[in-house]
Amino acid sequence: MTLLHDNRLMANPLSVGGREAMSEALRRADLPTDDLDEAGVRAFAFADRDGAIVGHGGLEIHGEHALMRSIVVEPSRRGRGEGRAIVDWLLAEASAHGAARVYLLTTTARAFFATLGFAAVARADAPAAILATRQAAGLCAASAALMVKALA
Repeated sequence: MTLLHDNRLMANPLSVGGREAMSEALRRADLPTDDLDEAGVRAFAFADRDGAIVGHGGLEIHGEHALMRSIVVEPSRRGRGEGRAIVDWLLAEASAHGAARVYLLTTTARAFFATLGFAAVARADAPAAILATRQAAGLCAASAALMVKALA
């Protein structure tokens, strides 16, 4: 358990029951769930100090590249900074595992991620490891924007 974002949220690796809750939250947000149980997918639940789940997020680490995925904040908690805190924590986690760049795919949150320093990139310019993920290879719509952020 890790506190983050002004000591408001705690990040916890998902348990079996947590994966079911995350899958349901992703389905409600029209985000893909088919590959959550694959090897290499690190998924987390983010809770407030009272233990209430406020959102979920995940990462796939591929050497110096990472794919941020499955970011979802409970509708009643949106607009309070939880999404930003989740992204910040996942970026730090990616960096701690040796990633120099973090990629993501989005159909609805391009503006949000742009405010956090992500920039659109052509799929042809993405590394093969990212393009080979199930998210990039087919789970996300071809129209999804691919975005990248370099880590310091």
